[in-house]
Amino acid sequence: MSLSELLYGIAFALFMIGTGWSFRSDGRPAAVALLAFGAAMDFTVTGLVSFGPEIFSFGITGSNFAIGLGVVLGVAVWLLVVTALVTWFRQRRRAFHVLVMLAQLTWFVDYLAFLYGIHAYPLS
Repeated sequence: MSLSELLYGIAFALFMIGTGWSFRSDGRPAAVALLAFGAAMDFTVTGLVSFGPEIFSFGITGSNFAIGLGVVLGVAVWLLVVTALVTWFRQRRRAFHVLVMLAQLTWFVDYLAFLYGIHAYPLS
């Protein structure tokens, strides 16, 4: 497991804890801050993997369908989270919760696709 995979896992866990807490507390500010921090951490780690030091590299050469799918879904997650945060600031709790749920589901599929693409699916 690389450092990046560990940090992605922590970001995903923080986001999930924040969303669960948010659902139970109807969008409490601390819960929203935690889920936003998890998403921001994911975004930061992605930047470090792409443009940062070698320690954050996955050490893979090539790509495949699963990695491509993970990239597309990752961008979709960021857009969903940003949109959810905008709806939260506008006091539209129902739309916020729907968007957060969609972000959770999309991130879960994204995370699995990316890990599968790195470790199981042949690279080209």
